[in-house]
Amino acid sequence: MSTPSAPALFQTTPVLLIAVLGVLLGCIMDAMVKTLGLAYGVVLIATTRYVFGSLFAGIAVLATRARFPDASGLKRHALRSIAIAICSVLFFNCLTILPIAEATVLIFCAPLMIAPLARWILGEKIRPAAMIALAVGFVGVLITVQGAEDGVENVRRMEGIASGVAAAFLYALSMVLLRQLARHDDVVTTAFLSNLFPAIYLLPFAIALGMAPALPDLPLFALTGLTGFVMWFMLTTAYSRAQAQNVAAAEYSALIWSALLGYFFFAEIPRWQVWAGAGVVVAAVMMSAWDARQRRARGIAD
Repeated sequence: MSTPSAPALFQTTPVLLIAVLGVLLGCIMDAMVKTLGLAYGVVLIATTRYVFGSLFAGIAVLATRARFPDASGLKRHALRSIAIAICSVLFFNCLTILPIAEATVLIFCAPLMIAPLARWILGEKIRPAAMIALAVGFVGVLITVQGAEDGVENVRRMEGIASGVAAAFLYALSMVLLRQLARHDDVVTTAFLSNLFPAIYLLPFAIALGMAPALPDLPLFALTGLTGFVMWFMLTTAYSRAQAQNVAAAEYSALIWSALLGYFFFAEIPRWQVWAGAGVVVAAVMMSAWDARQRRARGIAD
């Protein structure tokens, strides 16, 4: 199935590669959010991320003359965006509390939830190979969390963990709904609406809190919005070209990116368990890619 209005490059690039690159951009955005979290509240960060994302996505809509869905389609985007907005605030809160690699581990619960949610919402058949790949990836997650030192502020740490788990569920839900929307709607428009509606929802809360970004920090806020838009565009393209469970294993590659970003930008030295878990995660991604390639070779449609 071709993706409406997506550039030809994205039509010929392997789906899993697009998804992995999209996840990488998401990790870069997370690092910027963690940096901003040292001085700003998560509601303001989430709001400005979607405001700037809407601006960049709007430019793309005008440039490509992308078409908009009808009223019922807009309603579906609006409902999905509720999950996106709440997920962002919760995960940004998790990022400000926990190390970036640990926060990423928590969001890894999301791929485990995607296949069952896709079965329930989309009626997709759960393939054994996809479930095995996800299970292997989860083993990598379990290896990663071993050996961590107990936090000093246990209550604050529990808040971060709870925020991360709740964000994982909402992220999985938004990804499954994205697959449903991407079957019919333009990719650029979907990315635009995925920024616009959360911005509309969060802006009143940001205004009520009465805090605005400092002028010197605006470029970083803007870059966060741009990175978030490109990330959603790539993930929208990936999920429109393959079943949700086929793309889900690519989410685990975030462990590698977040560990590297945490090391270079926040002096968070990954434990050996992180790297061991990363190896298992890579194996899970390769397993999913191999199964998808074998199915295509046999002419089995997703």
